[in-house]
Amino acid sequence: MPEGPSVRKFHHLISPFVGQQVVKTGGSSKKLQPAGLQSLWLQDTQVHGKKLFLRFDPDEEMEAPGSSPLAEPPQKEAQKEGAADPKQAGEPSGQKTPDGSSQSAELNPQGEDESECLEGDAPAGDAGRWLRVSFGLFGSVWVNEFSRAKKANKRGDWRDPSPRLVLYFGGGGFLAFYNCQMSWSSSPVVTPACDILSEKFHRGQALEALGQAQPVCYTLLDQRYFSGLGNIIKNEVLYRAGIHPLSLGSALSAPRREALVDHVVEFSTAWLQGKFQGRPQHTQVYQKEQCPAGHQVMKEAFGPPGGFQRVTWWCPQCQPQLSEEPEQRQFS
Repeated sequence: MPEGPSVRKFHHLISPFVGQQVVKTGGSSKKLQPAGLQSLWLQDTQVHGKKLFLRFDPDEEMEAPGSSPLAEPPQKEAQKEGAADPKQAGEPSGQKTPDGSSQSAELNPQGEDESECLEGDAPAGDAGRWLRVSFGLFGSVWVNEFSRAKKANKRGDWRDPSPRLVLYFGGGGFLAFYNCQMSWSSSPVVTPACDILSEKFHRGQALEALGQAQPVCYTLLDQRYFSGLGNIIKNEVLYRAGIHPLSLGSALSAPRREALVDHVVEFSTAWLQGKFQGRPQHTQVYQKEQCPAGHQVMKEAFGPPGGFQRVTWWCPQCQPQLSEEPEQRQFS
Protein backbone atom coordinates (compact mmCIF):
# COMPACT_ATOMS: atom_id res chain seq x y z
CA MET A 1 0.00 0.00 0.00
CA PRO A 2 1.18 3.58 -0.51
CA GLU A 3 3.27 5.09 2.27
CA GLY A 4 3.01 8.53 3.79
CA PRO A 5 4.81 10.47 1.02
CA SER A 6 2.61 8.92 -1.69
CA VAL A 7 -0.62 9.65 0.18
CA ARG A 8 0.46 13.24 0.77
CA LYS A 9 0.97 13.56 -2.97
CA PHE A 10 -2.55 12.21 -3.52
CA HIS A 11 -3.78 14.86 -1.07
CA HIS A 12 -1.97 17.54 -3.07
CA LEU A 13 -3.60 16.37 -6.33
CA ILE A 14 -7.10 16.39 -4.79
CA SER A 15 -6.81 19.78 -3.05
CA PRO A 16 -7.56 21.92 -6.17
CA PHE A 17 -11.03 20.36 -6.30
CA VAL A 18 -12.00 21.64 -2.84
CA GLY A 19 -14.94 24.02 -3.19
CA GLN A 20 -16.35 22.29 -6.29
CA GLN A 21 -19.61 20.38 -6.64
CA VAL A 22 -19.82 16.73 -7.69
CA VAL A 23 -21.99 16.72 -10.82
CA LYS A 24 -21.61 13.09 -11.87
CA THR A 25 -20.25 9.87 -10.38
CA GLY A 26 -19.05 6.50 -11.61
CA GLY A 27 -16.88 3.56 -10.66
CA SER A 28 -17.01 -0.20 -10.18
CA SER A 29 -17.83 -0.24 -6.47
CA LYS A 30 -20.77 -2.46 -5.56
CA LYS A 31 -20.78 -1.68 -1.83
CA LEU A 32 -20.84 2.06 -2.38
CA GLN A 33 -23.64 3.81 -4.24
CA PRO A 34 -21.65 6.51 -6.07
CA ALA A 35 -24.88 8.33 -6.96
CA GLY A 36 -25.19 9.27 -3.29
CA LEU A 37 -22.26 11.65 -3.75
CA GLN A 38 -23.82 13.48 -6.68
CA SER A 39 -24.66 17.16 -6.06
CA LEU A 40 -22.52 17.24 -2.88
CA TRP A 41 -19.72 19.76 -2.46
CA LEU A 42 -16.16 18.74 -1.65
CA GLN A 43 -15.40 21.13 1.19
CA ASP A 44 -12.12 19.91 2.65
CA THR A 45 -9.44 17.26 2.40
CA GLN A 46 -7.01 16.10 5.06
CA VAL A 47 -4.21 13.57 5.19
CA HIS A 48 -2.90 11.54 8.09
CA GLY A 49 -0.33 8.81 7.71
CA LYS A 50 -1.59 6.43 5.02
CA LYS A 51 -5.19 7.69 5.00
CA LEU A 52 -7.05 10.44 3.17
CA PHE A 53 -10.15 12.18 4.47
CA LEU A 54 -12.58 14.00 2.16
CA ARG A 55 -15.37 16.18 3.52
CA PHE A 56 -18.63 16.47 1.58
CA ASP A 57 -21.51 18.85 2.31
CA PRO A 58 -24.89 19.33 0.64
CA ASP A 59 -24.39 23.06 0.15
CA GLU A 60 -21.68 25.38 -1.09
CA GLU A 61 -21.12 27.24 2.19
CA MET A 62 -17.48 26.82 3.15
CA GLU A 63 -16.20 26.35 6.67
CA ALA A 64 -12.72 27.10 7.89
CA PRO A 65 -10.47 24.69 6.00
CA GLY A 66 -8.60 22.15 8.07
CA SER A 67 -6.40 20.61 5.41
CA SER A 68 -3.17 19.24 6.73
CA PRO A 69 -0.19 21.25 5.46
CA LEU A 70 2.22 19.55 3.13
CA ALA A 71 5.80 19.09 4.24
CA GLU A 72 7.12 21.08 1.27
CA PRO A 73 5.44 23.36 -1.29
CA PRO A 74 5.10 21.63 -4.65
CA GLN A 75 7.68 22.64 -7.24
CA LYS A 76 7.02 20.20 -10.07
CA GLU A 77 4.19 17.78 -10.69
CA ALA A 78 4.74 14.07 -11.09
CA GLN A 79 4.88 12.56 -14.57
CA LYS A 80 1.81 10.88 -16.00
CA GLU A 81 1.53 7.15 -15.52
CA GLY A 82 -0.23 6.56 -18.81
CA ALA A 83 -2.44 8.01 -21.50
CA ALA A 84 -6.09 8.79 -20.91
CA ASP A 85 -8.69 6.10 -21.51
CA PRO A 86 -11.93 7.41 -23.08
CA LYS A 87 -13.75 4.10 -22.51
CA GLN A 88 -13.61 3.96 -18.71
CA ALA A 89 -16.65 5.30 -16.83
CA GLY A 90 -18.12 6.39 -20.14
CA GLU A 91 -16.44 9.78 -20.18
CA PRO A 92 -13.65 11.33 -22.24
CA SER A 93 -10.39 11.84 -20.42
CA GLY A 94 -7.44 14.12 -20.81
CA GLN A 95 -9.22 17.11 -19.27
CA LYS A 96 -7.22 19.65 -17.36
CA THR A 97 -7.01 20.21 -13.65
CA PRO A 98 -7.94 23.56 -12.13
CA ASP A 99 -4.33 24.70 -12.58
CA GLY A 100 -4.33 23.69 -16.25
CA SER A 101 -2.27 20.51 -16.09
CA SER A 102 -3.10 16.83 -16.44
CA GLN A 103 -1.81 14.80 -13.51
CA SER A 104 -1.67 11.40 -11.90
CA ALA A 105 -0.02 9.91 -8.83
CA GLU A 106 1.88 6.64 -8.75
CA LEU A 107 2.25 3.96 -6.12
CA ASN A 108 4.87 1.34 -5.53
CA PRO A 109 2.94 -1.94 -5.49
CA GLN A 110 4.71 -3.41 -2.44
CA GLY A 111 2.13 -3.80 0.30
CA GLU A 112 -0.94 -5.58 1.59
CA ASP A 113 -3.81 -6.10 -0.82
CA GLU A 114 -7.10 -4.79 0.53
CA SER A 115 -10.48 -5.00 -1.16
CA GLU A 116 -12.78 -1.99 -1.29
CA CYS A 117 -15.36 -1.71 1.48
CA LEU A 118 -17.67 1.18 2.29
CA GLU A 119 -20.03 1.46 5.23
CA GLY A 120 -23.25 3.28 4.39
CA ASP A 121 -24.43 4.96 1.21
CA ALA A 122 -24.14 8.70 1.70
CA PRO A 123 -23.41 11.12 4.54
CA ALA A 124 -26.42 11.90 6.72
CA GLY A 125 -26.24 15.34 8.28
CA ASP A 126 -23.30 15.85 10.63
CA ALA A 127 -23.03 12.12 11.37
CA GLY A 128 -20.97 11.22 8.33
CA ARG A 129 -19.59 14.07 6.32
CA TRP A 130 -16.08 12.71 6.03
CA LEU A 131 -15.15 9.94 3.62
CA ARG A 132 -12.08 8.02 4.84
CA VAL A 133 -9.97 6.48 2.09
CA SER A 134 -7.42 3.72 2.80
CA PHE A 135 -5.42 2.42 -0.14
CA GLY A 136 -4.58 -1.20 -0.89
CA LEU A 137 -2.12 -2.87 -3.23
CA PHE A 138 -1.67 -0.75 -6.39
CA GLY A 139 -3.98 1.86 -4.86
CA SER A 140 -3.76 5.30 -6.44
CA VAL A 141 -5.53 8.53 -7.33
CA TRP A 142 -5.66 9.76 -10.92
CA VAL A 143 -6.68 13.24 -12.00
CA ASN A 144 -8.43 13.91 -15.32
CA GLU A 145 -7.31 10.60 -16.80
CA PHE A 146 -7.63 6.89 -16.11
CA SER A 147 -5.01 4.28 -15.32
CA ARG A 148 -3.98 2.09 -18.24
CA ALA A 149 -2.80 -1.52 -18.21
CA LYS A 150 0.99 -1.80 -18.21
CA LYS A 151 1.05 -5.52 -18.95
CA ALA A 152 -1.26 -8.35 -19.91
CA ASN A 153 -3.06 -10.32 -17.20
CA LYS A 154 -2.77 -14.08 -16.70
CA ARG A 155 -5.24 -14.66 -19.54
CA GLY A 156 -3.18 -12.52 -21.87
CA ASP A 157 -5.73 -9.70 -21.93
CA TRP A 158 -4.68 -6.06 -21.79
CA ARG A 159 -7.48 -5.01 -19.49
CA ASP A 160 -7.28 -1.56 -17.93
CA PRO A 161 -7.75 -1.30 -14.15
CA SER A 162 -11.27 -0.39 -13.09
CA PRO A 163 -11.63 2.60 -10.75
CA ARG A 164 -13.57 2.04 -7.53
CA LEU A 165 -14.94 5.56 -7.58
CA VAL A 166 -14.96 8.39 -10.09
CA LEU A 167 -16.05 11.90 -9.15
CA TYR A 168 -16.79 14.46 -11.87
CA PHE A 169 -16.81 18.09 -10.77
CA GLY A 170 -18.54 21.22 -11.97
CA GLY A 171 -15.22 22.77 -12.89
CA GLY A 172 -14.74 20.19 -15.65
CA GLY A 173 -12.21 17.82 -14.05
CA PHE A 174 -12.54 14.45 -12.39
CA LEU A 175 -10.88 12.20 -9.82
CA ALA A 176 -10.50 8.42 -10.15
CA PHE A 177 -9.75 6.29 -7.08
CA TYR A 178 -8.25 2.81 -7.49
CA ASN A 179 -8.06 -0.16 -5.11
CA CYS A 180 -9.11 1.48 -1.88
CA GLN A 181 -11.32 0.99 1.16
CA MET A 182 -13.78 3.74 2.03
CA SER A 183 -16.03 4.44 5.01
CA TRP A 184 -18.00 7.41 6.32
CA SER A 185 -17.03 8.99 9.63
CA SER A 186 -18.19 12.00 11.63
CA SER A 187 -14.70 13.51 11.64
CA PRO A 188 -11.13 12.47 10.82
CA VAL A 189 -9.69 10.30 13.56
CA VAL A 190 -6.14 11.61 13.51
CA THR A 191 -3.21 11.87 15.87
CA PRO A 192 -0.64 14.25 14.34
CA ALA A 193 1.88 13.33 17.04
CA CYS A 194 2.44 9.94 15.42
CA ASP A 195 2.45 11.12 11.77
CA ILE A 196 6.06 10.95 10.53
CA LEU A 197 5.48 13.83 8.08
CA SER A 198 3.62 16.09 10.48
CA GLU A 199 5.22 19.11 12.11
CA LYS A 200 3.67 17.81 15.34
CA PHE A 201 5.40 14.42 15.13
CA HIS A 202 6.32 13.43 18.71
CA ARG A 203 9.92 12.22 18.72
CA GLY A 204 9.82 11.36 22.41
CA GLN A 205 6.85 9.05 21.92
CA ALA A 206 8.58 7.38 18.97
CA LEU A 207 11.82 6.91 20.91
CA GLU A 208 9.97 5.37 23.83
CA ALA A 209 8.26 2.92 21.48
CA LEU A 210 11.58 1.96 19.88
CA GLY A 211 12.92 1.03 23.31
CA GLN A 212 10.59 -1.96 23.59
CA ALA A 213 12.04 -5.45 23.89
CA GLN A 214 10.91 -6.47 20.41
CA PRO A 215 12.52 -6.34 16.94
CA VAL A 216 12.75 -2.77 15.72
CA CYS A 217 11.31 -3.77 12.33
CA TYR A 218 8.02 -4.57 14.13
CA THR A 219 7.92 -1.25 15.97
CA LEU A 220 8.67 0.85 12.88
CA LEU A 221 5.55 -0.49 11.16
CA ASP A 222 3.34 0.21 14.18
CA GLN A 223 1.09 3.04 12.95
CA ARG A 224 0.36 4.12 16.53
CA TYR A 225 3.88 5.55 16.70
CA PHE A 226 5.02 5.85 13.05
CA SER A 227 1.90 6.62 11.04
CA GLY A 228 2.71 6.73 7.32
CA LEU A 229 5.77 4.52 7.63
CA GLY A 230 5.65 1.46 5.37
CA ASN A 231 7.89 -1.33 4.16
CA ILE A 232 10.07 0.79 1.87
CA ILE A 233 10.84 3.36 4.55
CA LYS A 234 11.40 0.60 7.12
CA ASN A 235 14.04 -1.17 5.04
CA GLU A 236 15.83 1.99 3.95
CA VAL A 237 16.10 3.69 7.35
CA LEU A 238 17.32 0.51 9.06
CA TYR A 239 20.08 0.18 6.47
CA ARG A 240 21.07 3.84 6.76
CA ALA A 241 21.19 3.50 10.54
CA GLY A 242 23.20 0.27 10.34
CA ILE A 243 20.66 -1.62 12.44
CA HIS A 244 19.66 -5.25 11.86
CA PRO A 245 15.85 -5.52 11.46
CA LEU A 246 15.59 -8.15 14.22
CA SER A 247 17.66 -6.20 16.74
CA LEU A 248 15.65 -5.65 19.91
CA GLY A 249 14.93 -2.02 20.55
CA SER A 250 15.82 -2.46 24.19
CA ALA A 251 19.33 -3.54 23.12
CA LEU A 252 19.96 -0.30 21.22
CA SER A 253 21.63 2.65 22.86
CA ALA A 254 19.72 5.91 23.12
CA PRO A 255 21.94 7.62 20.50
CA ARG A 256 21.24 4.84 17.99
CA ARG A 257 17.51 5.12 18.55
CA GLU A 258 17.80 8.88 18.10
CA ALA A 259 19.69 8.35 14.84
CA LEU A 260 17.04 5.91 13.61
CA VAL A 261 14.25 8.43 14.19
CA ASP A 262 16.36 11.06 12.39
CA HIS A 263 16.61 8.76 9.37
CA VAL A 264 12.85 8.14 9.43
CA VAL A 265 12.07 11.86 9.22
CA GLU A 266 14.85 12.70 6.75
CA PHE A 267 14.13 9.85 4.33
CA SER A 268 10.35 10.41 4.38
CA THR A 269 10.69 14.16 3.85
CA ALA A 270 13.18 13.70 1.01
CA TRP A 271 10.84 11.18 -0.64
CA LEU A 272 7.94 13.63 -0.46
CA GLN A 273 10.02 16.49 -1.85
CA GLY A 274 11.14 14.22 -4.68
CA LYS A 275 7.52 13.50 -5.57
CA PHE A 276 6.76 17.21 -5.81
CA GLN A 277 9.84 17.73 -7.99
CA GLY A 278 9.22 14.72 -10.23
CA ARG A 279 12.27 12.81 -9.02
CA PRO A 280 12.06 9.03 -8.43
CA GLN A 281 13.04 7.72 -5.01
CA HIS A 282 16.23 5.66 -5.21
CA THR A 283 16.54 2.86 -2.67
CA GLN A 284 19.74 1.30 -1.35
CA VAL A 285 18.56 -2.13 -0.15
CA TYR A 286 14.82 -2.37 -0.86
CA GLN A 287 14.41 -4.97 -3.64
CA LYS A 288 18.18 -4.93 -4.23
CA GLU A 289 20.62 -7.83 -4.58
CA GLN A 290 23.61 -5.83 -3.32
CA CYS A 291 23.97 -2.90 -0.95
CA PRO A 292 25.93 0.23 -1.98
CA ALA A 293 29.04 -1.31 -0.37
CA GLY A 294 28.80 -4.30 -2.71
CA HIS A 295 27.66 -6.83 -0.10
CA GLN A 296 24.97 -9.40 -0.80
CA VAL A 297 21.56 -8.35 0.49
CA MET A 298 19.44 -10.85 2.41
CA LYS A 299 15.69 -11.15 1.96
CA GLU A 300 13.19 -12.73 4.37
CA ALA A 301 9.68 -12.11 5.68
CA PHE A 302 9.51 -10.87 9.29
CA GLY A 303 6.55 -10.03 11.47
CA PRO A 304 5.11 -10.51 14.95
CA PRO A 305 3.68 -13.95 15.82
CA GLY A 306 0.23 -14.20 14.33
CA GLY A 307 0.70 -10.86 12.58
CA PHE A 308 1.35 -9.75 9.03
CA GLN A 309 4.75 -10.83 7.68
CA ARG A 310 6.55 -8.20 5.61
CA VAL A 311 9.39 -8.96 3.22
CA THR A 312 12.56 -7.41 4.60
CA TRP A 313 15.86 -6.65 2.87
CA TRP A 314 19.05 -6.07 4.86
CA CYS A 315 22.83 -6.37 4.62
CA PRO A 316 24.31 -8.73 7.26
CA GLN A 317 27.67 -6.96 7.08
CA CYS A 318 26.45 -3.38 7.24
CA GLN A 319 23.66 -4.26 9.70
CA PRO A 320 25.08 -6.86 12.13
CA GLN A 321 22.61 -8.30 14.61
CA LEU A 322 23.15 -7.26 18.22
CA SER A 323 23.04 -9.47 21.25
CA GLU A 324 20.08 -9.05 23.56
CA GLU A 325 22.28 -7.19 26.03
CA PRO A 326 21.86 -3.40 25.90
CA GLU A 327 24.63 -1.53 24.12
CA GLN A 328 27.07 0.27 26.40
CA ARG A 329 28.60 3.59 25.47
CA GLN A 330 32.37 3.55 25.44
CA PHE A 331 34.22 6.26 27.39
CA SER A 332 37.92 6.98 27.07
